[in-house]
Amino acid sequence: MLLGYGARNCWCFKEWLDIDLRLNGYVPNDVSQGRDYSTVLGFEGANASGKTNALKVFCFIRDFVCNSFSYSVDEKIPFDTFFMNNEESEFYVEFRTSSNVEYRYEASLLTSKVVSEVISLIKDNSAEIVLERENNEVIVNNIYDPGTKVILKDNASIISTLYQYGMNEIKDIYTFFRNVLSNVSYSGFNYSVDSQLEYVSIRYRNDLQALKFSKELIKRFDTGIDDIKIRKIEYKDNNKTTYYPMFLHSNDEKKIALGFGFESSGTKALYSYLIDYYYTLENGGILVLDEFDINIHKDILPLLLELFTNTEKNKKGAQLLFTSLNPTVMDVLGRYRTYLFEKVDGESYAYRLDEPKTNILRNDRSISVPYGKHLIGGYPRIETQ
Repeated sequence: MLLGYGARNCWCFKEWLDIDLRLNGYVPNDVSQGRDYSTVLGFEGANASGKTNALKVFCFIRDFVCNSFSYSVDEKIPFDTFFMNNEESEFYVEFRTSSNVEYRYEASLLTSKVVSEVISLIKDNSAEIVLERENNEVIVNNIYDPGTKVILKDNASIISTLYQYGMNEIKDIYTFFRNVLSNVSYSGFNYSVDSQLEYVSIRYRNDLQALKFSKELIKRFDTGIDDIKIRKIEYKDNNKTTYYPMFLHSNDEKKIALGFGFESSGTKALYSYLIDYYYTLENGGILVLDEFDINIHKDILPLLLELFTNTEKNKKGAQLLFTSLNPTVMDVLGRYRTYLFEKVDGESYAYRLDEPKTNILRNDRSISVPYGKHLIGGYPRIETQ
């Protein structure tokens, strides 16, 4: 599970962005559910305040750790420094693997090369460096056989490299990052329900349990749908096969099948996204969603969050990180699971709502009300003409 992450000199964050998912003993049990980390975390704030970039930070680290070995030799590492300066950027992720071992991963990067990487084992509130790299030299190695020759690339993570070398010693760490699903890329929000339709339908076709999961929720949220079938379409002229969903509706005791284009935007969004909910819950992974609430009715949002907050539905401790522009979501999350984002002079910063020392925010009070009154920050500053 993810315990925290952060970055400095990255996108709109000049100083440290620190995202903390830990929950201490002062957090009410109805929030923690007996866990010492949060399974949901929401980012709220005005447009362009830095919410999406905060998700991009984590998604970039995930991609770098998992996929950078496949970068071409002269390919830039895909992140931006603060206003494109030429200084190093720093990143970290704190996490527990499926074996319940806690690590901290740190990296100092230029877009042209890796300056350093460090993996520390966290135990009894102390940190032991088990793997350290400076430029392309390994200076500490307590993970893999030191007799194994490993050639490091300027723009590739040592984790990605060791995994490609087939070293099982790094597998647990690599798997933690691999179990992240997201609709966020280098350019930000990156998902079109129409362009992804065939891909999603093939996934449903190949996994009937995933289809059942999504179908039951869609039927619950959309009273007009009785069933969803994945139709196979074959084109003889080019020997191409595609898959397409048909939504069955009842009318005068008849079943009427309607195509994807006839459904509401909310149903389309649910069909497209719920398969990632399913796999995240099944694998105990992490789902990262920009605009989690797009096209979804506000009364459905708490039910989607409950998939992660309810221990009976989320038995493997899966996590959801998301951005939202719906203030009522904060009332569901509470102050321990909400970050507000602000931007001043082009620089973003964030704070978890249990950090401010104020009597305005209490466990038994609405957050959206003082937020709407501009009392806790993170609210759009709209100039009147």
